[in-house]
Amino acid sequence: MSKSLKLEKSVPSTSSASGVSLPDHFAENDPIAQTIIDFKASECKLSRHEKLVKLSSKASCQVSTCQCSGWQSRSGKSLMTSTCTKSGCKHPLSSHVSHFKSATDEQLNSLLRLVFDLDNLSVTINQEKENAISERNYVQEDTYAAVYRELRNFVYPGSSITLDKVFGTPPFEDPNIVKTLMNFNMYKFGHESSQLKIALKVSKFVTKHYDLWKWISPKELPQCKTLQHRKNYEFYYQRYLVFCLLPKYLQSIAPSFKMSLIFGQDILKYTLKAFRMHLTDWCHASSSKWSNHQKHFYTSYLPKYMNLLEEEVHAVHSPIWDLHFKEFDLKKALLTDPLDSGLDETKGAEHRDCRKKDKHPKEGMKMKPNKKHSVEDALSEDKIIDVLKNVQIRPITYSKEYGLETGPRGHQARTEEDNGIIRCVIIGNSLEARVEKSTMLWLMQLRNLFRTQLPGMPVRYITRIVFDTKHKTLALLKNGVPIGGICFCPFVSQGFTEIVFCAVKVDQQENGYGTHLMNHLKDYHIQHNILNFLTYADQLAIEYFKKQGFSQDVRASNETHQKYIKHYQGAILMHCELNPKIVYTQLTSVIRLQKEIVKNLVEEKKMKMEKHNPGLTCFLDGVRMIPIESIPGVLDAGLTPSTRITRNSRVKEETTDIDVLTKQLKKVLQFIKSNEFSEPFLNPVDKDVPGYYDIIKYPMDLSTIGKRLASGYYSSRKLFIADMRRIVTNCKTFNPEHSYWANCAVELEKLFQIKMKEMELWDN
Repeated sequence: MSKSLKLEKSVPSTSSASGVSLPDHFAENDPIAQTIIDFKASECKLSRHEKLVKLSSKASCQVSTCQCSGWQSRSGKSLMTSTCTKSGCKHPLSSHVSHFKSATDEQLNSLLRLVFDLDNLSVTINQEKENAISERNYVQEDTYAAVYRELRNFVYPGSSITLDKVFGTPPFEDPNIVKTLMNFNMYKFGHESSQLKIALKVSKFVTKHYDLWKWISPKELPQCKTLQHRKNYEFYYQRYLVFCLLPKYLQSIAPSFKMSLIFGQDILKYTLKAFRMHLTDWCHASSSKWSNHQKHFYTSYLPKYMNLLEEEVHAVHSPIWDLHFKEFDLKKALLTDPLDSGLDETKGAEHRDCRKKDKHPKEGMKMKPNKKHSVEDALSEDKIIDVLKNVQIRPITYSKEYGLETGPRGHQARTEEDNGIIRCVIIGNSLEARVEKSTMLWLMQLRNLFRTQLPGMPVRYITRIVFDTKHKTLALLKNGVPIGGICFCPFVSQGFTEIVFCAVKVDQQENGYGTHLMNHLKDYHIQHNILNFLTYADQLAIEYFKKQGFSQDVRASNETHQKYIKHYQGAILMHCELNPKIVYTQLTSVIRLQKEIVKNLVEEKKMKMEKHNPGLTCFLDGVRMIPIESIPGVLDAGLTPSTRITRNSRVKEETTDIDVLTKQLKKVLQFIKSNEFSEPFLNPVDKDVPGYYDIIKYPMDLSTIGKRLASGYYSSRKLFIADMRRIVTNCKTFNPEHSYWANCAVELEKLFQIKMKEMELWDN
């Protein structure tokens, strides 16, 4: 990170008084800014004459023939008749301040703030020039000097200070960073309200620190690898200094803009990695002061969020930059979550997340028949890792899957490339740079290959196209000799590439080399942000291009390609649109892996359906009847429970939503734990207690009930009541009737019933 701003350390003694305060967040977070405020406030009691003397140092002489820009005296006298000692002036002080005589006190105070800022800038610039050459920030020096020169033009009463003519008018990018983060949150997490709430808290935290972070100088930023990148970053860096940093210390150019509201896409791409390093260092340095809940937030959610954000910022054609990204009702998303999953509202976030990963089977009843759910939403990370391990150690059975003994098309070519038998290279002719002899030899061999495989094409035409400097060729080399190739012509400005020739040796066509060549060509164009292929295919080539994703339905407009592409008689124009999120050379492997994962999950689900569930023990505690769906395994078998009516004086429907019930029971448990009578029952009885586990066959405690709540065990309130009664029954069975522990159990049971009735969960 660049050195701290020298302006923060320089508070000249010639500063003027000011009665205007900086924003609170500056004053609270920056002691230097507060020091400047206090220093100015101490000068508010100066007399009008003393204020005029201070203003005279930056006030031009009002004599029309004089060019003096500020009054100066070596004798230290400040009388109105004292003359200026600068060469070419010799006019009295009154000539420099004559235009201030009719100014009000408020106008003088405003001008004193400006003079103070000018002195501060002058000292800062001089200190920067005294640094070693390697430590100087020349962009910052030039910016401060430009601000100084511009502010000197406003030292007169009633002036309205503006820097827009020199540095432009904010905002400088649209959408800004705040809007971009909101788009990102909705794009990645908008499908689930609990994830969206967490993402919103993380983005608020990131935005706050982004606004407080001091940018790295252009010469120290790793992303400025080229001159063009450096110039672009310097453009924004100057405006950051003028509109975000300097107003913190220079009240005359206030207000200060938040960086996240005036910058956007370019700044995120340039600074996100450097900012992330700064944020990581800050979290590491501050972790000793955090609670366990805060540590969980910073070590779990923040890194994952930043990983996804960095990936999306540098992705091709990401929708987060779209100004018209579809709007979403955030308030509705936050209120429809059945459980409060905010990070700051509940200390049990870890248990809640764990419970949501291992959903109770009952939740399947709430799903809509046509609703799609991804593997990532349904499984925990550990589960996905286990599935991938099982899939990767299994043998590949291509013959069953694809009907081919040798595997999917292109698999053999990909294997040969991994083993170094073949390789793909982009080659072409050039008139500006020296062309290697091997490249020219390969071009000649490819010309002969195209000539052999495309007998209908004139030899001169093939030669002209292959050696044309605008055309390139993807060559497939085997043992150093081209055995196939695709000649193409990119039109970057139009956003498409024309495929001119495509051919593979006859004796090599059964090995999937044609598919492998086309996949490499697709990946190459995605890297260069060209997402459309056009080609004219004859009757023999149509089937090949269809297998590669081409279609006769050309979705590109005629204006895009009509004047650029070559037209061939007897051929059909075909179009292929590339998906920038796909790595085409790995596509068949990914599809195979997905099929294996689904097969693995189906087999595991089948084994789960056939498992034997343990019997219920709640009847031993006096429970006479429970809902049928609370029996383990019943819901797995596909039972859909109907609405029941309780045997109570009033009709009341029992909720079938396990999340709602869990939230209610959680409040009951927290109430019980907060009472002093619950202390003996918070944890399991020590195994060293003589005879306890010989007498008590079914032990129970409040911590076990808490774990069952977190895992979604209590699908019925009667199961919860049974476990609480078991605690009381066990205590009374093992301990004497009027002992301390038995009395605690009696009081605990009373409190439990009171709370359950209050929550309208008690009907027996």
